[in-house]
Amino acid sequence: MKTIIKIRKFVSKQIFDIKAHGIPELFRKFYLLIRALLRIPIYIIAIVPCIIIRLISPWIIIRIEKVCSANYGNFALDLAMYCCKKKFKIDLPKKKHIDLLYIYHKDKIYNKQLAKMWKRKLNFFSSHLLDPINKVNKLIPGWKVHAIEVLFSKYERDIDNLIDKYQPLDFTIEEETYGKKMLNKFGLKDNDKFVCLAVRDNAYQLRKISSRFRDWTYHDYRNHDIDNFVLAAEELARRGYHVFRMGVDVNKPLNSSNPKIIDYANSSLRNDFMDVYLGAKCSFCISTHYGFEEVPLIFGRPIAFLGLPIGDLHTHNEKFLLITKHHIFKKEKRKLSFSEIFAHGVAYAFDTKVFEQKGIELVDYTPDDIKDFVIEMVENVEFKRKLNPEDEELQKTFKNLFASNLKRINYHKEIKNTYHKYHGQIRSRFSSKFLREHKDWLR
Repeated sequence: MKTIIKIRKFVSKQIFDIKAHGIPELFRKFYLLIRALLRIPIYIIAIVPCIIIRLISPWIIIRIEKVCSANYGNFALDLAMYCCKKKFKIDLPKKKHIDLLYIYHKDKIYNKQLAKMWKRKLNFFSSHLLDPINKVNKLIPGWKVHAIEVLFSKYERDIDNLIDKYQPLDFTIEEETYGKKMLNKFGLKDNDKFVCLAVRDNAYQLRKISSRFRDWTYHDYRNHDIDNFVLAAEELARRGYHVFRMGVDVNKPLNSSNPKIIDYANSSLRNDFMDVYLGAKCSFCISTHYGFEEVPLIFGRPIAFLGLPIGDLHTHNEKFLLITKHHIFKKEKRKLSFSEIFAHGVAYAFDTKVFEQKGIELVDYTPDDIKDFVIEMVENVEFKRKLNPEDEELQKTFKNLFASNLKRINYHKEIKNTYHKYHGQIRSRFSSKFLREHKDWLR
């Protein structure tokens, strides 16, 4: 029955696309169909190596997996987790095994520096050879033995903080020299501190896939206005930090005349190498929860997360500081408490429409909110600020509430079987200032 429903949805979508975009879309879909049919003989041939792989499995396990290069965050974190698990012999086959990795030849690599560094670290093979075998293998029962879970599972995080114990990537001497020269070009001296400011809008996604082919409005709840972060950037500059506004494509510039505040996303000096180097070397990163944050994460940098949905927050590392937006229940014109956010089914709302359907309005951060949050992060990083008894109790309440709500909710369908790999022990702090000012939220 589910298969029939999926087929009907697929056919309906094709008809809708053709009606919406006319004859050119019809020809495009016809071309894609012909190309798929021409690959059938290749998949038939791929059955032979799949059989051989199964026959030799009592003695040696061959694992094949495609690496996701088209998603910046996955390309960073998935391979970092793979390297760490190999290093510490976690979730590995008990028998002797060989891993074969590949990047699909038609997938665009959105950061060539990351690809270069991973290829120094790991052995990649031709996708023309491995992709048909991998796809056929996944049609045969028992395929998971010959797959690498951490690379095909979308929802696994470093809940055991393995990256703090083992650095999966490093720069060459030449790259270190080049990185320092580039920092000098931006006006930094060798020992100057800097912060990465990663504020998400919809420009980058629209560059990847046009709105004609994908409706990106479901991500609108994640987008932010860079103007709201200028006050925080000015405060960081006052405290001696340079601030790099990160991004490849952005909707508008970061307006500041302060020489320490660098609109790197719109700079002629921006390149794939510096995207990675800045993330790896920053004092800390401020992120509104999108792909770039995985770069500082895999290099063990502290991160201040302004994130949604609340169930998606990174909670596994003491170096992370968290905050989220107020959730207003419009029907009653009041703010939802922490547990009510879960009870109303929006703790794992990955679609703007879900918030709308549930009657929840998200109240954006004010510039002062963001500045205060960033100041708290600076104090945590610079002074390892100890919590007073009141704040300690509030943090304990937050962590207990998070853990208890995780145990009793119905998880988002895509992560319900892997949530235990998503949070682990709740170690991250929530903004102490937020908790002090909104104690009724902790219910």
